[in-house]
Amino acid sequence: MLNSGATSGLIMLDTCYSGFAAHEIQEAVDRAAACQAGPGMDLAVLVPSLHHEKSYSGLFVKNMMAALHDGSLGGHWKDGDEFVTLFEMREELRLRLDDEQCAYVAGRDGLKIMPNPRYRANAADRAVEMDALLAQLSDDDREHFLRKAAGTDVGNSGWFFTGRHTSSASLVLWLGRNDQGLMVVTGAPGSGKSAFLGRLAVLADPGSQAACRVLGLLDEGNEPNPVIGTFDAVVLVKNRRVDDVARDIAYQLDIDLSESSSPPRDLVLALHDSGRRVTVLADALDEAEQGEEVFIARDVLRAIAGLPGCRVIVGTRRDRDGRTIARHTAVDGCEATDAGPLIESLRPRRGAFEILDLDLDDDTDRDIERYVEIRLAARAMDVAADGSRRWPTERRRRMAAREVARQAGRVFLYARFAVSALEALPEDVVELPRWYGQLPGAAAEAGLHRIFGEDLKRFEDPVLVTEVLTPLAFARGKGLPRRQIWPELATALAEDRSGRAYSAADISRVVREAGSYLIEGTEDGQSVFRLYHQSIGDFLRREATRGN
Repeated sequence: MLNSGATSGLIMLDTCYSGFAAHEIQEAVDRAAACQAGPGMDLAVLVPSLHHEKSYSGLFVKNMMAALHDGSLGGHWKDGDEFVTLFEMREELRLRLDDEQCAYVAGRDGLKIMPNPRYRANAADRAVEMDALLAQLSDDDREHFLRKAAGTDVGNSGWFFTGRHTSSASLVLWLGRNDQGLMVVTGAPGSGKSAFLGRLAVLADPGSQAACRVLGLLDEGNEPNPVIGTFDAVVLVKNRRVDDVARDIAYQLDIDLSESSSPPRDLVLALHDSGRRVTVLADALDEAEQGEEVFIARDVLRAIAGLPGCRVIVGTRRDRDGRTIARHTAVDGCEATDAGPLIESLRPRRGAFEILDLDLDDDTDRDIERYVEIRLAARAMDVAADGSRRWPTERRRRMAAREVARQAGRVFLYARFAVSALEALPEDVVELPRWYGQLPGAAAEAGLHRIFGEDLKRFEDPVLVTEVLTPLAFARGKGLPRRQIWPELATALAEDRSGRAYSAADISRVVREAGSYLIEGTEDGQSVFRLYHQSIGDFLRREATRGN
């Protein structure tokens, strides 16, 4: 091994009582390596048992192959990880072998030497909780669907794209009436802007039709859906700079900006000179890289909307922090509306301009009811080990859904956390007086921050979940890798709070138990994670800096 020229090596033993042998082999090779003048080798030994344990025939290899083929049952690695570390494989084998025997590693347990056969280099971002929902799709259909939905915020596709029929009709009507201009889709934090736009993106995408059919998105009745092929480019602005957004749109429109020193300018010039008619959908303008949102609005989105034959749909809050509400004032005897700084920066010089405010959608309460009923009905399909089911009664599901809608105050994000609380309760709770006290506080009274705080308390170890999620609130780009960086950041940020130290096992536990808070992506050969919603990050940052 030492003469092979390799930089790393793994020895596996499948034999009884091998714990001591692992150390002896690892130390012997290290001693031999120290006597050589060549470069050193990172070495580890993986064995199926401790020094006092038997190794049952084939059990070690069988479970290792199953783990690599089917993926980690414990969430120790994901399909976005190019390699499986020996520590992760050890933890997975211990889970699978249970009390039969205990896998063990001597040497470099962080060695990335086992290729992950399930690795997808360009996997689309997805909500961690969506894997089960999309399991029935083929690999190609699933990836295409997620990639298109990721043009808005892929996590919100987990909301089953419920409702918003009136708002959908307004947007489709605007597209039918106008061949130039810009429409803004806005609303309070948690109102479901990205869910709304995500539904439109996939329904209008030719390649997503098979997935939409399987998921039942085409069975909602006579919906006012956009024409297939409506959007020529769909872009998520979150955590991006103006040049990045311009290049992304150009790539989707097959415009070459590889030599451009000013991508926004050259994108607009290319569209102007070609006379092309395009429709662009852009989401999360308010979540752009700090300080870039106005440049993206002015130099890219508004500029495109001002070109003949070009239309732009933009999802954004009225300002970056979501505190501004529309103000109506009188100017020279006429009523004028201040829509907020971000929306005003989008107003084009030419063409139609309209604001679609989801907070004014009168169907929202009914849509939230339907969303809750669908989620509880899906829960009712799960059969527990004792043969029981949660929420099997339609009447009780309807009672619960009606109360959630009442407390939600038209905030879809509230309903998401209320469902999590309901799923943990028996359905007969709705027969008790004042049972709704077990739901998160009413959105209008508590505010989203208090709702998040209450939801985090439902976990077995709320301090663990809160402190492990906190680093994601400060992450930029696609998020944080699970290995090394994330646990070290969690430990550092917890130093002045609980003082706890966090490990890779803690990260895996949070990914497994609190997946509803997470979006999973792939970057540089490893899985990365970010928070599901900007408002969750706002809450966690506030808590982490409280008193500083």
